Amino acid sequence: MPGSLTRLQRYYLLYTGGFILFVAALALLGDHGMPPRWIGYSFLIFTISMYAVIGIMSRTSDVSEFYVAGRRVPAFFNGMATGADWMSAASFIGLAGTLYLSGYQGLAFVLGWTGGFVLVSILIGPYLRKFGAYTVPDFMAFRFGGMFLMSSMVSAILTTPSCGRRPA
Repeated sequence: MPGSLTRLQRYYLLYTGGFILFVAALALLGDHGMPPRWIGYSFLIFTISMYAVIGIMSRTSDVSEFYVAGRRVPAFFNGMATGADWMSAASFIGLAGTLYLSGYQGLAFVLGWTGGFVLVSILIGPYLRKFGAYTVPDFMAFRFGGMFLMSSMVSAILTTPSCGRRPA
């Protein structure tokens, strides 16, 4: 079986196995009296170190390599990365907070968030690849022409969060 794995699958397997062993080691150290604060510090340092090692091992100066890994990543792994990005801690905490503060009415926001993500991935995702764009503003500028549209989209994205604020 290990001989039939691709290089990317071996990396994922190695990383997942190492992470599971690290968490088990921290659990064992916690059982033997290691203070919870030091377990937290160890986990934080390990996580930052892993990101640094991954970044150093996969550094590149080519734009397509940076954004889309040279389009060599299979759909399954790309879907896992997209799902992990969407299901980030900020999303879960934000959606849980919305449900807590708004109650049942906040469910509409959660469904809209999920439906919007699926809609964008189905309707715009294939065209990003077809046009060779890396972001939605790049695609819109290429498709509809000009930097005016792209700059107006960026300004709309930056000003939208302030539209819902109430004066203090």
